[in-house]
Amino acid sequence: MSLTLTVHAGSQSHESPLISVTVSRDALGLVAPGAVGSDHHGAAEAGICLLHDEDASGGPDGILVAQFDAHSGTLRFILPGSVRAGSVRHLRVLGAPIASVVPPWPMSVVQKLDRVIVRAAGEPFASYITSGGRRPYFWPIIGPSGASVVRGQGSADHPHHTGLGIAYGGHSEGGSVNIWSDWDEPPYGPGGRMVHRGFRRVISGPVYAEVVHDLTYVDTFGDPFCEETRTHRFWWASEAARYIDTTSEVRWLRDRGTSPFLVALRLPSEMDIPNIGSMTNDSGTPVPPAPGAERAYPAMWVDGSGPSGEPPYPPPAGAPEVLVDQPGARPYREGPGTGPWHGVAIFDHPSNHGFPHQAGKYAGSMGTGGSGTGQITLAFYPPEGASEGAFTFGTRTYVHRGDAIDGRVDEQAASFRHPPEVVVGS
Repeated sequence: MSLTLTVHAGSQSHESPLISVTVSRDALGLVAPGAVGSDHHGAAEAGICLLHDEDASGGPDGILVAQFDAHSGTLRFILPGSVRAGSVRHLRVLGAPIASVVPPWPMSVVQKLDRVIVRAAGEPFASYITSGGRRPYFWPIIGPSGASVVRGQGSADHPHHTGLGIAYGGHSEGGSVNIWSDWDEPPYGPGGRMVHRGFRRVISGPVYAEVVHDLTYVDTFGDPFCEETRTHRFWWASEAARYIDTTSEVRWLRDRGTSPFLVALRLPSEMDIPNIGSMTNDSGTPVPPAPGAERAYPAMWVDGSGPSGEPPYPPPAGAPEVLVDQPGARPYREGPGTGPWHGVAIFDHPSNHGFPHQAGKYAGSMGTGGSGTGQITLAFYPPEGASEGAFTFGTRTYVHRGDAIDGRVDEQAASFRHPPEVVVGS
């Protein structure tokens, strides 16, 4: 008798959620990677199987593609469509050949010397740059508009606010090593670095892609004071709903300060926040804050959204043909404040120590218009008494079309906090 999976939505509704369930590899009847679709090279640790949605709400004939992670023993698949609160979906594992089944958004990773490049069904999604800076960061992250929802290096304002990444220490908070300001000189320097030590896994697949790498944090003198293993998982539920799940496992930490780990995302100036675009959160705290008000606030989610430029500006494909300091050079951007809207949100999770965490403490309460400092920041601190300072925290980055209401950000964040539960049967 074939394996069955019963998905319980629980008290929360979900929209095309990524389902994860621990299951025995032997029970699945897996086939080799690459047997589905055409864009899964490098998926040596992944196995692939088919599921049949007994409620016939999946793909053709209710057939879904699932991806198995041999490292963790986890099966993952996207359950398409609306999964209403209180509902139940029934699926059955199939052992049929699957060469003719093509998933809608297969994810692939291309590894370069200084970065990995992630694509969805062949379309560029994100680049994760691991070398050349004081810490790894994502740029670009392409939204449904075709433009990046994060800002890259090159701005005169706060140039260390770059893309999406994890920083450390803030402005040497409590004496912590500063891997935030990127200064060599006082008052914020000299700072430390996060050194990429290599990838443990780089996985492509029909449902999701994943990269896992090791980092060593070094102080001003190059001496190590922290080691971390970081995992990024990439998947699309649709063209308008794109995700990056990040888990940071701090294996040990020896620093004298308060040791804030800062998940930081810099928004592009085209969003023109708060003049046109907006930064919103579940607590309703206004951004920017009222004069004299505290700029930091607890948040389960924070979203930044606004125009993407007219037309939307994709990242440049190569070096400029005419240098910007030569006569006749055309401006790269026109605007801001025009073009189709897109947005990006960061979600906190109840499993993180100290949930909900403090947002806006570092540069996160100002807009992208005028001051140019539109940034989403969540601060995570090690639990008191943690052995060797070890702890783990995780977030979800959600890229969407329109503003926070159009993207149903509040519902998406609730789905992340309360995912569907799966019962395995036979």
